[in-house]
Amino acid sequence: MKHLCSFAILMISMTSSFAQLSPAITSWMQNTTSATNPTYTSLPCNVQSVYYTATNVYVTSSSVPGYSIGPWQANPNSPVNKNYISKFTLTPGENLGTKTYTGLGPIGMWSNGVAIFNAKDGRYYNNANGGWSNGITQNGWNRNAYYWEGLSFDACLGHPAPDGAYHHHVSPVCLYSPSNTTQHSGILGYAWDGYPIYGPYAYTDTNGTGPIKRMVSSYVLSTATTRTAGPAVSTSFPAGCFCEDFVFTAGAGDLDMYNGRNCKTPEYPNGTYAYFVTIDNNGKPAYPFTIGPQYFGTAVVSTNNVIPGGATQYLSGTLPVELFNFSVQLKNSDAGLVWFTGTEFQLFQYEIERSEDATHFYSIGFVSASGKNRYEYTDKKLSQGNHYYRIKSKDISGASKYSSVVAVNVTAKSNLILHNNPAGDVLTIQHNDALYERTVILYDMNGREVKRAIMQQGMTMISLDVQTLYSGTYLLSVSGDGNKQVSKFIIAR
Repeated sequence: MKHLCSFAILMISMTSSFAQLSPAITSWMQNTTSATNPTYTSLPCNVQSVYYTATNVYVTSSSVPGYSIGPWQANPNSPVNKNYISKFTLTPGENLGTKTYTGLGPIGMWSNGVAIFNAKDGRYYNNANGGWSNGITQNGWNRNAYYWEGLSFDACLGHPAPDGAYHHHVSPVCLYSPSNTTQHSGILGYAWDGYPIYGPYAYTDTNGTGPIKRMVSSYVLSTATTRTAGPAVSTSFPAGCFCEDFVFTAGAGDLDMYNGRNCKTPEYPNGTYAYFVTIDNNGKPAYPFTIGPQYFGTAVVSTNNVIPGGATQYLSGTLPVELFNFSVQLKNSDAGLVWFTGTEFQLFQYEIERSEDATHFYSIGFVSASGKNRYEYTDKKLSQGNHYYRIKSKDISGASKYSSVVAVNVTAKSNLILHNNPAGDVLTIQHNDALYERTVILYDMNGREVKRAIMQQGMTMISLDVQTLYSGTYLLSVSGDGNKQVSKFIIAR
């Protein structure tokens, strides 16, 4: 059975015949290999088909992503194939009448066909009976899904609804690289009104110029201690636990009350209205997360459409391979490289490159593509200092692409060695002095402890799961026998 669908994704075609197609047609992650989710291998993943007419695009999807999902603490639901057929207009326009509120259930689709949900969790505070009511209210106190349900989110910040629809209320961190802060974010999906939803980074100026910056929401957390017709702010109902605790304040951020702006983007050089995923300066989701309480444009909400006769199917070129979990571990002075792959398409070989300055790389060896899922390579007898590695995958046509960069440090002065730095899902810590028990603590750059573990006496190596930590720079502290060593490391996905 084929799976690991995120690595059989179909990418945007660069052929001239598709050059003029709308990004609303070409931005979807298509799966044409019957690939399935790596965790739920009976479920097809990503987008199964894209059709378009002169006016609309029709996207068929399962609402199941290609990346690993689950587990979900305190959530008994399981994902199912939703068989959505979503329709998006190719000519969106501002709704000049009464704006439409986003409802429960899908409010759009991420580019991998997974449902987008709004900021609410489907329950609101009912002051009349001092308890909860199901649904949403437009003038009451709606529960903030990130606060009330965040515990049940998986490492990708998603979870399944009672009807089995896997979805994201907030930034889908496994769909893109939140650590890429130097380029304009790509399109992550489309709202029901046909406007694109981008990642968190964009040009400073709406005319498509200026440095790249993080788009800041203009919703500000209220400092009030009481809530009209609602519960007072308390430890049971802290500020931020309700969506209405966040008050739109014009000019407080970059975005309007719908969490978007009119601007030029790489995909829309002539300009468009665009929503943006919002995160704070620590990379955590920031209200209203995707779309504000209302749509900017005219929304046609439906996931049960019929593809009309005569619609044209859009197919794009395939991605030869994608590497994941590329890691390196040091044993004495030998570096052991390991990487995993998804489905390989017309792949020829992997070329291993090394650098001592993370800038100038040179080839040190080759591994032939054989169709297997796991590959490894050993770089022997390294000199002292930093060593950086990357993998170049080449297809039979000669085209190539690079992996992320991993690094090791060989030193005779320290017993502490970090493997997989930058780290993806796992950070491995080696301390060659096993005579004492040691405390291992990870801190973010604000000095907050984010993870702690004990390296028992007799142990020289420990691996920490960092899947739930955001991409960025962290500090590692290893203490024991009266001594403490501190080292920086990076999480990058």
